[in-house]
Amino acid sequence: MKKTFITVGLLLGLALTGCGNRHNASGTDYTVTCRLDGVAQHDIATLLVLEEDYHQLRVCGAARLQDGSCSFNGQIDEPKVALIRWDNDTVEPFYFVLEAGDIHVTLKPGSWDITGSPMNSRYLHYINQRNAIMDSRLNTWQEYLKQAADKSLTRAEEMRLVKQDSLLNDSLVRLTREHIDRGDAVGRIIRERYGDQPGQKH
Repeated sequence: MKKTFITVGLLLGLALTGCGNRHNASGTDYTVTCRLDGVAQHDIATLLVLEEDYHQLRVCGAARLQDGSCSFNGQIDEPKVALIRWDNDTVEPFYFVLEAGDIHVTLKPGSWDITGSPMNSRYLHYINQRNAIMDSRLNTWQEYLKQAADKSLTRAEEMRLVKQDSLLNDSLVRLTREHIDRGDAVGRIIRERYGDQPGQKH
């Protein structure tokens, strides 16, 4: 996963740079409601957006989790790559597309879901396709290792399994590239997370 660094000054400027705290006559309202299991109620969630022109993160707001939930409100001119971070370092940031609408995020150990956003529905569809390919690659190599361990692996079968994995990898790279080349917020978030690591599973 690519790393995007947040400067100390950016975090200290939270109160001044929040997206929802500034009037934006051309903006469109959004609400993001996040439900997170396994994080203490005292943890703080921070919403940030990636400013593409400068490749910097801008803080849009912070909220304290109450009963495992928090919400953010504001305005946005166009869909942007966004993430939610917690002050609990054991919880990975959650990447999504911030766009106008009523967005609902549900995070659980090992799974997540997002509704109320057309672009995030496309992103989730990509993730599901990606994970299906990754599962197929894993099954291919498990079969390879199984046959190698019991000495039943023939040269022909070895070549078949290697070719199958190669084709799956090509399919994954092609799928990722097709989305990135669209140049929209879905493509940007995929590029940000997977552009240089096609084999990483979400």
